[in-house]
Amino acid sequence: MQCSGRKLSRLSAGACRSGRMLHALFEVFFLGLLGSIAYLPSAQAATDAACRAIWKEPEVDIKVVSAAPSLDHGKSSDQIERIAKKSGFAKSSSHANLLGLTHSSTGPTLSAATNSQEVAPGKYCVRLDRVRLTIGSRKTNVYIDRKYRKSSCAYKTILAHEMEHVRINEQIVQDYMPKIRRELKERAAGIEPFYTKNPKKARRSIANRLLFELDPLLEEFNEARLRANDVIDTPEAYAATQAKCRDW
Repeated sequence: MQCSGRKLSRLSAGACRSGRMLHALFEVFFLGLLGSIAYLPSAQAATDAACRAIWKEPEVDIKVVSAAPSLDHGKSSDQIERIAKKSGFAKSSSHANLLGLTHSSTGPTLSAATNSQEVAPGKYCVRLDRVRLTIGSRKTNVYIDRKYRKSSCAYKTILAHEMEHVRINEQIVQDYMPKIRRELKERAAGIEPFYTKNPKKARRSIANRLLFELDPLLEEFNEARLRANDVIDTPEAYAATQAKCRDW
């Protein structure tokens, strides 16, 4: 879980960053199966024309998840600050008090469906049939300092600011979907059938290989998301936001 949104503070505060959110979650999944990734290319090298002849273009399904934000109005600014710091990405300067925070859990998961044919005892020809990528916000918590009544200008302004971060994150996902889909289709189509002794291990290897190959694009996507969020988190933007109310 990362702090993917931003915070609104009394003073100028460092950004609550999530610069490697997608990559970091992917690494946890990838490293656990590192040994199986090297297995795939060598298996393909030994594959003959008969096995490769069963190739067909894999289906690619991308599911975008966008969990409805959960509003938490029961914490103080100090408690919100601790949540931000616990994420490991909050860098607060001047001990600024956090009045609002958008905290999201996100990251890609990828599954592969294969077709395997036993051509000899313990020898299978495996073909990639379908790939499914799930990406987007799985959980989003929006925190607002409890000292502000819901009817106050400050509360409404903080909420509007945090919901703008939610909107930005969702928009960047939608903007990148065509590019991610094209890349995934191309990568998936490039995986030819191959021989293996372990179809289950081969299926995991395919999924890990595709995530590994998508990683540069997912990094680009994440950087674009950060830049878009930074636009409303400049000192000038904070000043303009706070100028809207007198009850801070």
